[in-house]
Amino acid sequence: METPDVRAVVTGITAEVLGVDHGDLYSTCALTDLPTFSSFRIVEIVERVEEELDTEVEASELTPDNLSRLDTLIALFERTLRTSGVPG
Repeated sequence: METPDVRAVVTGITAEVLGVDHGDLYSTCALTDLPTFSSFRIVEIVERVEEELDTEVEASELTPDNLSRLDTLIALFERTLRTSGVPG
C-alpha cells in the first residue's frame, strides 16, 4: 500500500473547500482568519480528508486547537494515521 501524502491531501482539500489558493493557506496564521472559513466548512474538510485517507479522527481530537491552523490539521491526520496503523 502506498503511503499517503497527508500534507498534500489536507492542503488540497482545505484549499478546495475554502475556495482559496494553497499560498493563502500557508500565509495565514489561522484558518479562522480566512473569510470563507466556518464551522460547517471545517466539518466538510475533516469528513473529506477522512474519506480520502480512509481513516477516522477520534471525536476527542476534534478540538479548536487541532482544527484552527493548517499545520495542526495536518498533524492531526498524521497522528490519526500513525495510531491506526496506516503509514503516514
